[in-house]
Amino acid sequence: MIANSNNNAISNKLLIDIMYTRNVAITAENNAQMIPLDATTGTGVLADGSTSTGVNWGAGWRIINTANPNENLRRQESFGPDAQVRSVDAANVLDNSTRIEFSPEGFAVTEGTLEVAVLGCAGDSARRLRINQVGQIIGTDINCPPGYENQ
Repeated sequence: MIANSNNNAISNKLLIDIMYTRNVAITAENNAQMIPLDATTGTGVLADGSTSTGVNWGAGWRIINTANPNENLRRQESFGPDAQVRSVDAANVLDNSTRIEFSPEGFAVTEGTLEVAVLGCAGDSARRLRINQVGQIIGTDINCPPGYENQ
């Protein structure tokens, strides 16, 4: 129950900060980016049983206006070692080189999909967030990855 609650909290925070990044771009009339704090490429288990070799966004992120990249508008610290937030779209990997980014019109410069799962989650409490070309964020409940349940 605690893992499912943590999964929900991380998913909501991620969704809010993606929407915040988009709003910054529109308001500032300049591109805005959400950048993962995880600088290493690791392996995470995804809900479909496959693995990801991208960064773990669960390690945190920062949000910037690209006009002033040294100023953090918002920063999220790590959710801990049990949180896995991984890019799942092989054609549109979201990581340190391909960041979540929006244009001043609110369109996604980078499209992609992230999956959120916390060790010990059960049932369909994992979450998939997809960012499409027009800047929409579409959330879907998904089953927890194999090996994550009943930990």
